[in-house]
Amino acid sequence: MADDIQINKPRRRNTKEKIIDEAEALAALHGIEHLKLQDVADKIGIKLPSVYAHFGGREDILAAMGSRISKGLSQLYLAKPGESALETLHRGAREMLIFLGDHPAYFRLMLRDQSVPLGYDPLNHRAAVNQNFSLPPEIADLHLRIQGLIDQCCGENDPLRAEDFTACIHGFLLMRLSWLPTRNDEAGNVFIDYQPMQSTLEAIVNRLLKAGH
Repeated sequence: MADDIQINKPRRRNTKEKIIDEAEALAALHGIEHLKLQDVADKIGIKLPSVYAHFGGREDILAAMGSRISKGLSQLYLAKPGESALETLHRGAREMLIFLGDHPAYFRLMLRDQSVPLGYDPLNHRAAVNQNFSLPPEIADLHLRIQGLIDQCCGENDPLRAEDFTACIHGFLLMRLSWLPTRNDEAGNVFIDYQPMQSTLEAIVNRLLKAGH
């Protein structure tokens, strides 16, 4: 999965990337609203003014995190040679689980955005509808890919729409992951044990795709 979805984390991290990475780790463990820039600076071993040299404030860091989410979403549900539409839909759902499960800060940030009408600025163009009530480009493109796969798999007259498929799959992932405990491993890495969710996810995809038959 790490090879499939890249989110621009360079091998040699500069200070700006370190700030985003540490903010992700702290937000994953404590939540978005408890993310403090002083804690980020302390984790990296720099002074607080150094954080402000790279970002205007906490929301700027969260916007950078949102850019990583957008990049990840743009790489989901992409068909591979020789793969059936059904296989692509199953793989896309699994990859979404892994993407969010490996980065707990992402689903926490997405949930925050969805909790505010028209989105929680400045991320309203990434996870929620914007001021024109249209979806952000990454999610609109995601729906186009998914709809094409559903049409191939179930036929163009199938009542299942991509928006409903996404709401069922991604809604399940966002809520279910948020109920799991977030821990640190021996190396200090933040993790969630999301593996048991995979069988349930497979069952949901199967039921959705059979619903219109």
